[in-house]
Formats: sequence, structure tokens, C-alpha cells
Amino acid sequence: MVRETKAQAPEILTGWKSIAKHLGMGVRTVQRYERQMGLPIRRPAGKLRGAVLATKSELDAWIAASPIRQTFQLTNTASNSHLRTVHAVKARIAEMHALRHQMVALRDEVRNSMWSLSNSIEMLRADLQPNTWDVPSTLVSDARTRRLLERMPSETKRRNAN
Repeated sequence: MVRETKAQAPEILTGWKSIAKHLGMGVRTVQRYERQMGLPIRRPAGKLRGAVLATKSELDAWIAASPIRQTFQLTNTASNSHLRTVHAVKARIAEMHALRHQMVALRDEVRNSMWSLSNSIEMLRADLQPNTWDVPSTLVSDARTRRLLERMPSETKRRNAN
């Protein structure tokens, strides 16, 4: 006669106290083992804090594997990955702040250059008013403009005089 065996449901421990009692340790020790050495604990809905669950079989297997873990210095890779991610985010935020300061400095530099260019253009416009290049030199009464016309090459004078 073939016997049917039902798969036994794993015994689930809920809360730090029951997990610590099963392992024969204190609650804080078990919490430290979870953080530092990867004790197989589950949290509902992926929360980082709050209620915890564990199965007796996983905890017993974890304890049985502890000599291997000590030999190979295995730690919780999830927490190491989390720490690397946090450090990477902090580094990117610091880089973002530095780039922002550079952008503000460059914006001020561009603003000053534009102001200087605008002033230079205004000074050139003032120097060229009234537009004497189209006026024959005999009609110019302004002494400054007359000096400018005198320094102009003779070809340009002829073109402007015509």
C-alpha cells in the first residue's frame, strides 16, 4: 500500500521575541545577526522596519551553515548592496551641488561678458553718431567728426563724398 505524505507547512515564527527564543539568543543579538550576517528574516510588504517573520527550517539551516559563513566571511549581500547604493547616491548629490555652483559662476561670467559687450557696442554707437561717413567733410561742423574724416583713407573719403 502506497502512503501519501502531505508536505508539511513550515513553522513560521513571528516577531523578534519568538525568533530569539527559537535560537536561544537575545532579541538585540538576533537583530544584529540579521543586519550584519544575513539572518534569514522576512518583512511583510518589503518594509525595512516593523513586523518580522522567519521559518524554523531556514533559521536552523542558517545556524548549521554558520561555520561555512565564518570561514568564508560571508555577510548579508543585500545590506552591502544597499550601503553601496546609498554611497553612490550621496556621491551623485555632492557632484550635483558642485555642478550647480559651477553653473552659477558661469552664468555670472556670461552675464558680465554680455554687459561688457553691450557697453562696448553703445560706446561705438556714440562714437559714430551722427553718421558722418555719408556727409561731405565740408558740411561737418563737429570737430571730433572732422578729425575722424581726416584720418580716413582717401578712397573711403571719395566714396562717401559722392
